[in-house]
Amino acid sequence: MLKLAKEAGSILFDYRIPLAGTDTCSALAGAADSNGGGVHKAGMVMNGLPISVYAPETVGCAVVDASGACAAATSTGGLMNKMAGRIGDSPLIGSGTYACGACAVSCTGEGEAIIRCTLARDVAAVMEYKGLPLQQAVDYCVKERLDQGFAGLIAVSGTGEVAYGFNCTGMFRGCATEDGFMEVGIWE
Repeated sequence: MLKLAKEAGSILFDYRIPLAGTDTCSALAGAADSNGGGVHKAGMVMNGLPISVYAPETVGCAVVDASGACAAATSTGGLMNKMAGRIGDSPLIGSGTYACGACAVSCTGEGEAIIRCTLARDVAAVMEYKGLPLQQAVDYCVKERLDQGFAGLIAVSGTGEVAYGFNCTGMFRGCATEDGFMEVGIWE
C-alpha cells in the first residue's frame, strides 16, 4: 500500500482500519459494535479486520410483492481512495443490482469482480437458462462465475424464495417475510 501511495504521489489512508496497537475504533464504527464503547473483542474479525469497521458499507434490498413482482435496490458505502471517475457495481444494472420476473438481486463486495461477471444478472440467467431454483443459482454464480475478488449477494424469487451467498468470511444480512419469520446473520 505504501508503494502505491508513493507512486501515486498521494497519501492513502483508510479511516475504518484502526491504527496498529490501538484497541478502539471510530465513534461511528463503535456505535455498531455489540460490546459498546468502540472496543472490539479479540477474534471478532471479518476479512482480517475488526468487525466494527464494516458499519458504513453497502446496503441492499431485494423484495417481492404479493403478485410476484420483484424489485431490488443497492446503495454503496463506496471504495476508499478510488480512482477519479471510477464507477462501481451498484449503479450498473445487472452487475450490483438486478430485478426481473424471476428474481431480485442486490450485491456487495469488490465492484470490479462483480462487474466482470454481471453477478446480479447472472443469478437470473442461471435460473432462466439452467432451470435452477434461486439458492442453487446463487451458489453457482458465487462459486463458479465470480472469477476473483470477494463478493456476496441477497436475492428473492418471484415465488418468495429467499437466498444469499458470499465467498468471504461473512456478510451482514437480514430477512423478513409476511408470515412473521425474521432472520439476521453475519457468518455462514
